Amino acid sequence: MSAPTPEPVGTLAPEATRLVETYFARVHGALLVAASGECAETLEDLRAHVYEELAATPGSVADVDRVLAELGPPERLAAQCADAVEEPSSRLEYEEKGSALSGTLLGMPYELRFPTAGRVASRWWDPTDPHILVPRVFGVGWDVNFGALAVRLGLMRPDDEDVPFASVPERYLLVSVLVPLLVTVTLGVLVAVYQGPLPAQVAVHWGVTGVADRFASKGSALVLPVAMTIFGLAVVAAAWLRRRSPLARVASGALATMLCSISATAYAQTVATAYGSSDVGILLPGLAGSLVVTFALLVTLSRIGHAAEVRRDLDDSTKGSVR
Repeated sequence: MSAPTPEPVGTLAPEATRLVETYFARVHGALLVAASGECAETLEDLRAHVYEELAATPGSVADVDRVLAELGPPERLAAQCADAVEEPSSRLEYEEKGSALSGTLLGMPYELRFPTAGRVASRWWDPTDPHILVPRVFGVGWDVNFGALAVRLGLMRPDDEDVPFASVPERYLLVSVLVPLLVTVTLGVLVAVYQGPLPAQVAVHWGVTGVADRFASKGSALVLPVAMTIFGLAVVAAAWLRRRSPLARVASGALATMLCSISATAYAQTVATAYGSSDVGILLPGLAGSLVVTFALLVTLSRIGHAAEVRRDLDDSTKGSVR
């Protein structure tokens, strides 16, 4: 995709015009890597908007800097446009864009496509959808729509946020990274302390009665927890390094929190069984805890975003009344 050819713009100074065109050329350059040509129309609209805004000003370099500053850095604008293309706004759009790897068999939903932050966001956090149970992000069966659950419990309203997590300050968004990192550190401590003394064969699966029914070498027992943890952290890293939308970053953090918590819980239960525990006193509470922690993370950040929107609206109202 190539940048559009500049057109003469009224009385705007040539230097100011060059600044605008250079800005959008940088956006187009970033999109060659970040997204497809589907963003072209949106960028043309933004470019026209910039010139409309400048038409009401003297058209100085300072005016251009001010108007372009409202759009943010070119690379971030390109990433936001890529998000709009890559991340459907609702679960329904995902279902409509499904494939043979996603659907329903004998009334049971299945999802065999590789998990993405966008799919996690659309299925785990959609307060406007009243359904609490939604098709799984990956696998067979159902996941919990934490947004619908929060609404059902009276913790929020469906329209509390204009755009989910968009108003959450960056420092609070980082909580969605810190939580899975802390859980990973916990897993690392468990491995460092207990892996060596474990017997050669350890339990890796427990039946419905709580009795261990599958065993493997202690090295093999680490493979799945470590793989799940690394995958979760990789999804978070990809979302942040690509400057994905706040919704995608929070969703990736929620997924990582869930996976890391399950991994730490499973390993802790393996250790407990090796030391003589005859039940799943760690596994079941741990799995429930992973759901609670993930839910709490999403709800807390959503409430922070709602509070930020309320403050912004009050500030705008106050400024308007002063004028």
